[in-house]
Amino acid sequence: MSSFNPAIVPAVSAVRTAAERLRTFLPPSRVARHDALSDALGVDVWFKYELENPTGSFKVRGAYNVLAGLSPEDREKGVVASSAGNHGLGVAYAARAFETPAMLYVPSTAPQVKKDGIRSLGTVVNDEAPDYDAAMVLAKAHAAREGIRFINPCLGLDLLAGQGTVALELLEQLPDLRTVVICTGGGGLLGGMGAVFRPLAPQVRVVGVQTVETAAMTKSVRAGMVIDSPVTPTLADGLAGQIDDDALHIGQTCADELLLVSEEELGETIAWLHRTTGMAVEGAGAVTVAALRHGKLDAPTGPLVALVSGRNIDPSRLQHLLAQFPG
Repeated sequence: MSSFNPAIVPAVSAVRTAAERLRTFLPPSRVARHDALSDALGVDVWFKYELENPTGSFKVRGAYNVLAGLSPEDREKGVVASSAGNHGLGVAYAARAFETPAMLYVPSTAPQVKKDGIRSLGTVVNDEAPDYDAAMVLAKAHAAREGIRFINPCLGLDLLAGQGTVALELLEQLPDLRTVVICTGGGGLLGGMGAVFRPLAPQVRVVGVQTVETAAMTKSVRAGMVIDSPVTPTLADGLAGQIDDDALHIGQTCADELLLVSEEELGETIAWLHRTTGMAVEGAGAVTVAALRHGKLDAPTGPLVALVSGRNIDPSRLQHLLAQFPG
């Protein structure tokens, strides 16, 4: 596996700096053994509950670290971001903590619960874009026009360093960890965690998971070049969108393998998680569990951790899935 480009993937020291910044802002998310999946797979399976963070996902880590690294003058000018929802919530939450003005561009198809959550934190939301990639174009244009910081949802050394704090926590919580299964869209979480595991725990098998409908990273890594992926309806809206060469580098250097689950497998898993745990998990956060439940991971080795990140699912969508997959 090729080495990291230091302009794309942060150094471990940067992740440790992010962890220090986050220490008083965000407690470590908990890990807990999942007995049913452990029995089914024959190895110890643990969930890391990133959905219990204040905004419902890991995204707040990177957003906070970016804002913490800005000068007071730049924070006062404000920030702008594009998001399918959870990054926007993270930016809004962190911006409120720093009293920084924030503007978010989200696709019109973003779940209402996410748009409402962003607005409730005092951030302005523009949801006129038809899809995630169009929202990013608008956000970047806004940043250039106003001379303020654009916070990319998946790229940037400070952002990835913040996401990488998940891996530092895991190495403390489960020092003998052997496999980690990561929800993967544009590669922000994969890159941040890979930045830690590759140098500090190379024995850890790093597995990314996408859906068939959000497979831009998987297709591109398999092809060895960026492949455009059509924008289609998906339960995993948080993983949708294209990738670029920087994200491809993350996929090539940070993932041992990438797995795909179908929309039906994901929907069944969301319903199963709610019935068995009481948790409302959005599609982007449930793909890891779907991969385990539906036998996508060959020869799993434990202890194994599945990241469960994203609780922002519209109630109507959840009720529809519960009716569709009654168990």
